[in-house]
Amino acid sequence: MKEISLQLYSIRDAITELGFEKVLDEVAKMGYTGVEFAGRGDVSAKDMKKYLDNAGLKAVSSHTGYAILKDELDAEMEYMGYLGAKYITCPSAPMGTLSQVEETAEVLNSVGKKMKENGFTLSYHNHAPELWLTVNGKRSLDYLYEITDPEYVKAQLDVFHVLRADVDPYEYVKQFAHRMPTIHLKQMLSCESKEDARAGDGVIDFRKIIDITSKTGTVEYIYEDEGRGDQLEMARVSAEFLLTI
Repeated sequence: MKEISLQLYSIRDAITELGFEKVLDEVAKMGYTGVEFAGRGDVSAKDMKKYLDNAGLKAVSSHTGYAILKDELDAEMEYMGYLGAKYITCPSAPMGTLSQVEETAEVLNSVGKKMKENGFTLSYHNHAPELWLTVNGKRSLDYLYEITDPEYVKAQLDVFHVLRADVDPYEYVKQFAHRMPTIHLKQMLSCESKEDARAGDGVIDFRKIIDITSKTGTVEYIYEDEGRGDQLEMARVSAEFLLTI
């Protein structure tokens, strides 16, 4: 793998302690080529762009809250556009009932249409509950993708959370690969523990995921670890593994 981005939530504590400038420099030294944001604190777009450029990193995407997408979309597009990002991803939304899924679909269709008109692509990022819960006789996530316009709403599958919901990640990725410009590579220690693990220490075959998705065109691969401990060390060791596959 020549290019891999890091979801910055993985090193959230380090960002709080050291700040974005120092942390982005460390991320680049590890071998990551890009980042996906999960909040930007009070850093201006101009300063963030300077930090990224100095580190030699690209801004790939941002996880942007559902409420912000509904109410502050113009400001979000302006910020991420200044950084040069193409993707903005909704990391969660109301998905527990039929009416919630249908309302979420309506909002995402509207947001995704406006984003496309402005040069961005909207994706929805799953967690396990959207696959546990069912509406209209289907998984909530499946129904969301069924009733959203694939031109405006893409999939950003998180393979850890697919497996956490006891769904085959390879078959599920294959099902939505045509609709997936970005994907989260997140590792699971074991199917019994369902705990996060470093990239090379778990049961999910990332090479297999890459082989499936690469057949459908250009995909941005984003690594994430939600675990605790030494987050920078986790990111470094995981990058070493990812760059060899």
